[in-house]
Amino acid sequence: MENNSNHFFSAFWLLELYRSNKRILHIVLMSAIVIFSILAIILPSEYRATVILFPASNESASHTLLSVNESSKGLSRFGETEEVEYFLQVLYSDQIKDYITKKFNLYEHYGIDTTSRYPKTKLTDKWENNISYRKTEFLSIEIEVFDKDPETAAKIANTIADYSDTLYNKIKHERAIKAFEIVKKEYFDALNEIQKMQDSLQKLRELGVVNYEAQSEVYSDAYAQALAKGNKEGAKAIEEKFKILAQYGGTYQMFDEILINESKRISELKQKYLEAKVDAEQYIPYKFIVSRAEVPEKAYYPIRWLIVLGGVLSTLILTVFLLAFLSQKKKSINQMD
Repeated sequence: MENNSNHFFSAFWLLELYRSNKRILHIVLMSAIVIFSILAIILPSEYRATVILFPASNESASHTLLSVNESSKGLSRFGETEEVEYFLQVLYSDQIKDYITKKFNLYEHYGIDTTSRYPKTKLTDKWENNISYRKTEFLSIEIEVFDKDPETAAKIANTIADYSDTLYNKIKHERAIKAFEIVKKEYFDALNEIQKMQDSLQKLRELGVVNYEAQSEVYSDAYAQALAKGNKEGAKAIEEKFKILAQYGGTYQMFDEILINESKRISELKQKYLEAKVDAEQYIPYKFIVSRAEVPEKAYYPIRWLIVLGGVLSTLILTVFLLAFLSQKKKSINQMD
């Protein structure tokens, strides 16, 4: 009963406050509507554009494409947490900001005088307020851009996504090119060494040294037969061949063994050379675009009706408290009198 009485008293008191200050409240209400409507109209509109992308797996393209035992599915795999962090570091790099600043002339676009004090600091503040990146719970990356022009917002978001992939490739290619040059030199040096050994073996073949072990066996049998038949001239000819074989056979055998081992090494180097060549010359995207930025149709901020409603309600509440305070103070003064 007491709660109902207090509730009735409060409602009755508010009604009396309204009746006694009706004119003031009406003026305040109309003024608040006009003021906050004008404020909502003159506040600049901000448009929001977003891109959602997944970084690709960081696996080497050459290893996936050229290896017999590897599946090409590695190129179509989404990246894990590590790849997401790498890609975010690229997005936060100065190269991205410098490229976008130059391409869209952001100093002029944001109204920053380059001759004023700290223009770069002002640009950085604008950049951080209008452009942001975040890792989602699905291990994707969201690029968010706010701008007063809807087309510019979408263009900046899409350009950041595209150039970040270009920059990521550039960073990896710089390392891949250096690795390719090292492998290329080693591979062709090994080819030259093999060619020299093959040339040396060819000269030995021209002298009659073809296969040390087989020739030794054949010459031994032929020499024995020549002696058995009393063929001194034949035996002497075979002795000459034995001398050549004895003189160059060891060298031939050494070159032959080295050539076999180097051929295995060349095969491995060739595989590395081909892989390094692919990494250095081919461009493979390191991102999957899930959702490109589209030109927003409606402003994201301000929500004009909410500004007017919130402003009017806040003003009315503040006015009621002020009138209640003045009414209470007036009653206190009257009671003292």
